[in-house]
Amino acid sequence: MRPRPAFRLWHRWFGILGGAWLFLLAITGSAIAWYDEIDGLLNPDLRIAEISRGSPASIDDLVANARVALPGFEPSNILISREPDRNHWLLGRQTLADGSSRPVQVFADPGTGAFAGWRESGKVSLHRHQIPDLLYGLHTDLLMGEAGMIFVGLVSLAWLIDHFLSLPLAFPRLKTWLSAWCVGGHAGSLRQLWDRHRAGGVWLWPVSAVLALTGVTLSFPMESREIVQIVSPISDRLHYTLEQRAPPTNPIPLEAAIAAATDDRRLLHSLRLLPEVGLYAVRTFDERDVDNQDRLWTYVDMQTGRVTAERHDAGTSDGDAFFVWQYALHSGHAFGLVGRLIVTLAGIVTAYLCFTGYRLWWRRRRKKSGRKRREISTPLREQAPDTGKSGRD
Repeated sequence: MRPRPAFRLWHRWFGILGGAWLFLLAITGSAIAWYDEIDGLLNPDLRIAEISRGSPASIDDLVANARVALPGFEPSNILISREPDRNHWLLGRQTLADGSSRPVQVFADPGTGAFAGWRESGKVSLHRHQIPDLLYGLHTDLLMGEAGMIFVGLVSLAWLIDHFLSLPLAFPRLKTWLSAWCVGGHAGSLRQLWDRHRAGGVWLWPVSAVLALTGVTLSFPMESREIVQIVSPISDRLHYTLEQRAPPTNPIPLEAAIAAATDDRRLLHSLRLLPEVGLYAVRTFDERDVDNQDRLWTYVDMQTGRVTAERHDAGTSDGDAFFVWQYALHSGHAFGLVGRLIVTLAGIVTAYLCFTGYRLWWRRRRKKSGRKRREISTPLREQAPDTGKSGRD
């Protein structure tokens, strides 16, 4: 088979089999680019705090209040709000009376340390508290856990391959390359529908190709690292490589760990508790950051309060730099508000391309079926016996 018909066959069947899934990923991706804004709008009781003029509450008091309000709760990651009207966000688990546990998110007022509320992480529900996480889960793993993440990764991989195989279809002749960027034909015509589908894909190609690539690396992080390591070394976050030990019996206060890592709280992003290796990991802003995640990790010993190590996610190699950009590009946060707007627009256009792709396939299928019916009926009319009577008899 010649390349062009083979590429057309791939593009058609990728669209038929993967278009609906890609449509879902595109819509949910556009939404979660504004996760915090949507969450704040839907759930002001959880996310919005009363602005306090006094000193911020101690993180230790805040955690203690959360443990009282939600018995059995133990935080694993504390996201510190830099905005005075936003609550701190504590991620962790709650151990129930029967010994089972569940992942939960707790919210606390930064000024008073008061418990603001909680929700179960990953719960499938249309309650307003759960909608932001529902959108996020649909986008990352279709609410199916590891199997869903693998499926999303495969859809992203097929989409990435389709980017390169569809280019020859968009530019069949180099001398008419300009037409691929334009829309012609009269309203409602098959020609106009095709031009919209093609031009939309061509204009979007640089952005959607990046989203497809980063979708693959985020869905298959370990496999992607093995491939990239062929050309450049990659280092792990330090706590991934440390030997596990018994949690300390009398750990230092959380505020002491923060003070050991930075003397400027405005740089603070989050505090991760790692009792399995006896460390706190304090994340702060650094000039090497490529997004809003503040990727400088400072490790503080839970027992002694001594800083044991530091590492930035950008690392020291090209492989590290490649991976630090993956989430930043996929989410749009690499370019701030403009980046998120571009990702949102890309998601909407991708959903439109899926829709027009299905319409093209259906209309061409109907047109082809109609032509076949005419071809079959024409010989039958030609072979009909001549009775010598007119059509009026």
